Amino acid sequence: RSLLVTFHPVTLERQTASEQMAELLAALAALNDTRLIFTLPNADTDGRALFEMIKNFVAAHSNARVFDSLGQLRYLSCVKNVDAVVGNSSSGLTEVPSFGKGTVNIGDRQRGRLKAASVIDCAPDRSSIAAALQKLYSPQFQATLKDVRSPYGDEGASDRVVEVLATADISNILKKRFFDLPSVLV
Repeated sequence: RSLLVTFHPVTLERQTASEQMAELLAALAALNDTRLIFTLPNADTDGRALFEMIKNFVAAHSNARVFDSLGQLRYLSCVKNVDAVVGNSSSGLTEVPSFGKGTVNIGDRQRGRLKAASVIDCAPDRSSIAAALQKLYSPQFQATLKDVRSPYGDEGASDRVVEVLATADISNILKKRFFDLPSVLV
């Protein structure tokens, strides 16, 4: 088993980012048989506190590793090779479903965004996170992942955009147009 964990500071929620991270780490601490790959959070308020919490967790758990940043290609390669993504990053909603992988989406940071059926929302407390992880690994949920479709599109979107632009008559929108103002306004 393996999970990619990406959790960013929350700025508009009742619990602090540190409280939420503590709950996430408590839930993950029980997963001794699971490799945990952390990417460090963004630099929003409380980011440094989360950095320290993650680094301390990784130092105490031999099944965990942390990376400052994987970059886009390595991040997506990692997504392809893990069981799921856990955290509150938009990538769990936008990219991960295209890989046929599940996402445990913690808290309200992504509230209101389109979500695929592969996204499991949970509250930012250890019992809710543990329940979401249990659902993630259930045979019933895993069986649904092969049929998941991302609400953000599929392969070939850029080819379709190029085709439309190549065949559309856009000459009239590229030319400047001038209008004479009535003499009353001058």
